[in-house]
Amino acid sequence: MTSRFPDLEVYLKRVPTEDIVTWLESLFESVRVLSTDPSTKCLINETMPCTISENVAKGGYTSLWFKTNQTPWATDHDCAQAAFDHFQCETRCSTGGWEGEDDGGWLRITVDGTQTVNWHST
Repeated sequence: MTSRFPDLEVYLKRVPTEDIVTWLESLFESVRVLSTDPSTKCLINETMPCTISENVAKGGYTSLWFKTNQTPWATDHDCAQAAFDHFQCETRCSTGGWEGEDDGGWLRITVDGTQTVNWHST
């Protein structure tokens, strides 16, 4: 059984920050935007910091990083799958988690399913 990750980070292909904030507002009781330049920093439910950064990787990926995991998701993959289900766009996350679980690979979720990829070659 996979343990709950202490933080979560996923990457959404070409999803604007405003759309991600709207999605978060539909999931959490409160989302307060604290700053927007250069990244958007939010406070969710008054206790969970979150950062959204556009164009963090080649291909136009937006990073969504929950700095503490007080989310409905246990792992990056759980969060990535929920983001994909909502946005229907390519979503990526690390294959592993913490304490040596990460083997350096990435999961790519698309309409064709989930596969492990090397970020630099795909």
